[in-house]
Amino acid sequence: MNKPATFERDAFYTAAQVGDLLGISIRSIGDACRAGDLQYTLRARKRFFKGHWIIEWLEVPSTVKEGHCNA
Repeated sequence: MNKPATFERDAFYTAAQVGDLLGISIRSIGDACRAGDLQYTLRARKRFFKGHWIIEWLEVPSTVKEGHCNA
């Protein structure tokens, strides 16, 4: 059984770290950024995510209708 993903609210994470912790692709993270759903800061052409931004993103209900999810 996998451990639950936990994020420190004030820590910064890379897309790779977020993907590894949540078990999702970096592309999915990029899609969320481009859609404006996931907040990030850009430094040296690399995205960084603050822990509480990730938590907020995960807590917002999905707009995908039940039964139509591709997951």
